[in-house]
Amino acid sequence: MSRTEEIKGFQVIPVTLSASRYFKTEEPIKHYMYAKKHQSNTDKEIAERSIFLINPPINASLSTIRVFFKKISPESLIENFLLNIENLDYDINLTKLTSDLYDDEEINTGLRLPSGSSLVVFVDKSAANLALSKLKKYSRSKDLYEWNSKSEEPASVRFIKKFKSEILPLEETSEFVSKELQEFENRELESKKNLQEMKTLVDEDGFTLVVGKNRKTKKGILGKISGATDFHKQDTDKKMKKKEKQDFYRFQLRERKKLEMNELLKKFKDDQERIKELKEKKRFRPY
Repeated sequence: MSRTEEIKGFQVIPVTLSASRYFKTEEPIKHYMYAKKHQSNTDKEIAERSIFLINPPINASLSTIRVFFKKISPESLIENFLLNIENLDYDINLTKLTSDLYDDEEINTGLRLPSGSSLVVFVDKSAANLALSKLKKYSRSKDLYEWNSKSEEPASVRFIKKFKSEILPLEETSEFVSKELQEFENRELESKKNLQEMKTLVDEDGFTLVVGKNRKTKKGILGKISGATDFHKQDTDKKMKKKEKQDFYRFQLRERKKLEMNELLKKFKDDQERIKELKEKKRFRPY
């Protein structure tokens, strides 16, 4: 039975997992990874020298990936390996959810990877292209790479270790909370300062902006102004379109009336001619 080499643009990369006390089976365990050239609109420099890898083995790391690619493509040097195999970091900005004084837009400049995927970053574009071509050749090979999985632990152990590593000591927790509170107070003061500046704002026509007491942020005020401007523009456009339709209708009405009058005049003249003929033939009976 032939082996599938490609699925929806992804190259199928099979490996075998080495035996361990967690894999009690005589048959070799096959593990499938899926690779393709990475694509990104935000960081094209990294994208052109990276390979996007889905479903790497559990113990995948920079060292194990380097060993794997050294076997597949020795000439391709790896610079970094980014992995998101266990997405346990659910970071929610509670300040933004609970306060209307938070005006800063969330800008995420970091690289985000789907859970269970990774990114193999090579030193240059040629190294990445060479590695990808060697992976295609490897996917057709019968000799599969044996991935060292002896150090793998049960999922429960890994999750417990991951959870414990996320818990900060009391001193660090206190420092983190104090820092967040200080940043909140700074944003609050900045927001009030912007509000006072908005109260003295004069537009191009010489009018002073009236700020309502319920408007607490500069963003909220500007949003209100923007909304009013958009509404006024939409109302003006609607009136113009309505006027255009009315003008067009009047033009058609005049044309239609003109055609009707011409038709009536033609009919009247035809009737006159017919009556004239009947009179000449002495067959005209008006009653």
